[in-house]
Amino acid sequence: MTTKSEIASFSGLQTQHKKRNWPLLIGAILVGFMAFLAIFGPSFAQQDPMKENYALKVNDKIRVAPYPAFEVPGYPLGTDRFGRDLLSRILWAVRPTMIMVITVAGVRLFLGLVLGMIIGWSEGRRSRFLESLLSTALSIPILIAALIGIFMVGVDRGLWAFIFGLGLTGWAETARMVSEQTRAIKTQTFVEAARALGASDRRILYSHVLRQIMSLLWMLLAFEISATLLVSAELGFLGYYIGGGIWVEVSDFNAVNVEGLPELGQMISSSLVKITDPSTLIIVGSVIGIGVLGFNLLGEGLRTRLSQEWLRGGRRFRFLTEAAEEWIEVRVMRPILFWIESHRTALGTAAVILTILLGSWLTFKSLYVQPLAAAETPIEVSGVEHLWATERHDSYGTMWVPVSLDSEPKLLWTVPLSSGAVGKPSVNTDGTIFVSSKNKILSAISPDGTIIWEAPLDEIAVGAPALDSNGRIIVADAKGYVTAFDESGNRLWRTLASTGREATSGPIVDAKGNIYLTAVDTVAALSPNGTSLWRTKAADTYLEEPPRLSPDQSMVFLKNSAIDTASGALKTIELAPPEELLFTDPAFFSGANGLNYYRLGHEIIGWHFEETELKIDSRLTWAHQGTVLLLPYDQGVTKDGLTWFYYTRFGNDTRMIWLDAQSRVVGNYSFKNPNPKVIAIGEKGEAILCGSTTVRVNCINIAPGSETPTWDISVESPAPLLGGAVVPDRLYLLLEDGLYALESQETQP
Repeated sequence: MTTKSEIASFSGLQTQHKKRNWPLLIGAILVGFMAFLAIFGPSFAQQDPMKENYALKVNDKIRVAPYPAFEVPGYPLGTDRFGRDLLSRILWAVRPTMIMVITVAGVRLFLGLVLGMIIGWSEGRRSRFLESLLSTALSIPILIAALIGIFMVGVDRGLWAFIFGLGLTGWAETARMVSEQTRAIKTQTFVEAARALGASDRRILYSHVLRQIMSLLWMLLAFEISATLLVSAELGFLGYYIGGGIWVEVSDFNAVNVEGLPELGQMISSSLVKITDPSTLIIVGSVIGIGVLGFNLLGEGLRTRLSQEWLRGGRRFRFLTEAAEEWIEVRVMRPILFWIESHRTALGTAAVILTILLGSWLTFKSLYVQPLAAAETPIEVSGVEHLWATERHDSYGTMWVPVSLDSEPKLLWTVPLSSGAVGKPSVNTDGTIFVSSKNKILSAISPDGTIIWEAPLDEIAVGAPALDSNGRIIVADAKGYVTAFDESGNRLWRTLASTGREATSGPIVDAKGNIYLTAVDTVAALSPNGTSLWRTKAADTYLEEPPRLSPDQSMVFLKNSAIDTASGALKTIELAPPEELLFTDPAFFSGANGLNYYRLGHEIIGWHFEETELKIDSRLTWAHQGTVLLLPYDQGVTKDGLTWFYYTRFGNDTRMIWLDAQSRVVGNYSFKNPNPKVIAIGEKGEAILCGSTTVRVNCINIAPGSETPTWDISVESPAPLLGGAVVPDRLYLLLEDGLYALESQETQP
């Protein structure tokens, strides 16, 4: 007969059995939500996370960025100060952030596991020494250690810098817990029995100790991910994040640690710019908080699950019967472990071979090289015969034009683009202008403002169309495709250039007709008939500027990378020790005088190869301290050897600096208009600068050494300025609402 005490005891067991592990349940839901955003988030983004919208028309009123949440249709969470949709950026940002924190957490967990087992198993002086090292690592704040580690490696190294910095001492807490568990297991009877049977320390650690600790790994991994995510957010507050120093081609932007790619650390950093409007900080911080809370609760739930209350005598799988669990242990786990132990040498060799093969495959995929095909029709020099052949005037990216607009340009005509223009204009040898629009149309416009033809595009164009000597128009689009048209607007071919990654610049064309463009961090090359030649990763960050050909066209430059045009291989050109490259935003470029240059901070280095030996031709710099705070946004050398720097920063302070061959400052002009752009550098070294507000676009012509512009004009339009072109007697401005032609009278020097 059952007594009342037995019934009460049975009821208590039932209540205990039905007890919910709420931390595990809630943590799993939150972690699942973060995983869902990381995997599927980008597919739900309604806007391009990199698209800037400085001005929008809302209720018949012009509104400027940033836009508050729930006030502008299509932007439910509002925008950042560049007008980029915050919801779309968050949906894109979770994936790279989670990849980074999981990678770092995995490294920290591995180091903590290995070092913890070694520390816990050691004895005597060795044990005391290792314990001292562990105590030292635990005493160093993780944030301070991370900053030191990232500085040592260089934030420009991307993920590797964060793996090193966050893993420098981050393993210590895991190592402490593992060492304590190892000491506890070390005193167990089965360990003594294994020793008595002649098992070595390595075998005991592998077969017995590690097996007992394995049940803790998921819990430790959850805690490590939470801690890493929290530290990465703290680093973001301090301006350290993956992609620090990213260049985003927007107005009022400079080579500083400002957010570019959608990534939570970058977004946290940028949200501090306008602390009086904390909405962005709250939204991004909430997403990070959900991740930290979710992984913390998951780790706590797993810890509770592994406790005696939930395991009842150490059983790992309570949902299985004892017979099933015993069958798995005897028939599956033991044979597998025995086989691994018996073949550990072969398995180790196979692991090394697989690692080498995997590394080789990844290297091959990141540096896809095949022989460069010759052009079907030889071309003397690409772009010379055209008035404005690419995004930066020519394929060398010099911005220098052989004309001077000395007289004030007057508005001649306007071609409205109702759907909105994109990219920048190009002008061929007979004066025809080519522009693209948001409704996926490429338009050819005559010098008198008449639309000659319109050709449909499959996707929205990126950058300026490139023009080759055969009269073809080459267009890159947002999906990474390149399309070629003939002079009449007939499509010749369309090919994928970037294996699914978006093109982030317009194309350029070399003398053989081969085509190059930037796709995020990679340079892609195509033959004149659209055949893929090679793809080479050239940077660790997101770039929106087009590549630049070297003067002899043997190389193509993209920031600090020089790539052989014949093979696609990265060339090693050491113009400065690696430690001097930190925080200097180095970049190769070509001068209009036909020489190679390299910018290192505020210094310009002229160089060339004498056979295979690198020779330094010149070094130019200037006393920038106290005049500018940031690095140059752009630079160049004119045909006469005049060096120019273009500095810009947030607000409306832009500065042009000109240096002669003796490093003497021959010009220093401050341009106060907001949202500035360099349109061109004229024949005499003068700069055509334009800036735009919400009501007009203002342009000036400023000569080196002059304190007042040669002319100062305005175009009344609220549309943002996208780009422009300078040709004989003309200044073309492409605004988002259309193409504006201004006529001048070219004056020869």
